[in-house]
Amino acid sequence: MKTIAVSLQKGGTGKTSLAVSLAAELAAQGAALLVDGDPQGNASAWTGPENLAAELAGVLFKKYPLQHAVTRTEVPGLFLLPSAGLGGELKVFMERQAPAEPFCMQDLIADIAAAGYCFCVIDLSPAFGTFERETVTAADEVITPVMPDPFGIDGLQIFAANLEDARRKMHSSKPAYSKIVLSAVDNRIRQHRTILETIKETGLAVYAVPVDQVFRRAQTAHKPIQDMDPKPETLRAVRALAADLILGGREKDGKQT
Repeated sequence: MKTIAVSLQKGGTGKTSLAVSLAAELAAQGAALLVDGDPQGNASAWTGPENLAAELAGVLFKKYPLQHAVTRTEVPGLFLLPSAGLGGELKVFMERQAPAEPFCMQDLIADIAAAGYCFCVIDLSPAFGTFERETVTAADEVITPVMPDPFGIDGLQIFAANLEDARRKMHSSKPAYSKIVLSAVDNRIRQHRTILETIKETGLAVYAVPVDQVFRRAQTAHKPIQDMDPKPETLRAVRALAADLILGGREKDGKQT
């Protein structure tokens, strides 16, 4: 099983949009589990049922086993380990329990792999606290979505420093970090083109997703973007990212390299 964490210590960069879209794309190749690791529960509201019987926090608190909390989505092959958002217990776990259980997410990921999933995509909160650090260092790979502005570049630098610190504290060489998604790119804007070139100089593979209202429509309709007529550039970027994660190849179509 391959585990991908979607993480950045900043909100409004498209983490949930990326996590949901990527998980839906990977599900076409094998059973995929989307883990909602954000106490806001946005990925769950997008893809899950209206009423949740169980959630991620309950599994982490050991109230019930993993499969008791996993629910199907409308996307073939895609399953969800949800967080309840308002009224949920994930924030309580993050603040009270996570510091005492530094390997809780490693244990959870092992259980997910044993359950037979091919892929696990984890949507994390816009922070980099104890829980986020434990999660990314338990994942095989981490992807950061950023916006095409100077703050995005600053955010990447901060994230890289946080990640290095997390690896050191967790005595881990994981996760691999070689891919970012540049969200809401408008190639007509010079600043966007300049920032794209600047980020490419870091040596990271950059997947450019254009400004596309499909993400908002898809959230409202509780469907993946793949079912909502996205821009061709959007779909190419998501598919290129998924292909590279699966095969380790470097597909040229839809990706800036």
